[in-house]
Amino acid sequence: MVDDNAAVRDAICQFIDRATPFKACCEAGDGVAAIGKAKERAPSLVVLDLSMPGMNGIEAASVLRGMLPGTKIVGFTTYDEEFRRSLLADTSFDMVLSKHEGLAKLAEAINALLPATDAL
Repeated sequence: MVDDNAAVRDAICQFIDRATPFKACCEAGDGVAAIGKAKERAPSLVVLDLSMPGMNGIEAASVLRGMLPGTKIVGFTTYDEEFRRSLLADTSFDMVLSKHEGLAKLAEAINALLPATDAL
């Protein structure tokens, strides 16, 4: 989970651990940290906030896609629907969801993108 707000990261990671068969393996507060952790861990999925200081989620997704082409990348943002749809044309993202849709929608996306055999 990549978000510049530590409380949001913690809440989403706890939710993923409880509501899906998967375990949130690490957190990062910005795009640069996310790339460093992804190099170390090679995650199956990365959930990225799009609006962060420094390297934002859009830039980080592009780098992550080049580094780990098999990793699923979900943008999780407060941006409006039109902007989210435009990001789907960018092949860096597998899905872009609104934080306003809630965590249940994120759990659905994770379960749809990852086969249950990837669960830890």
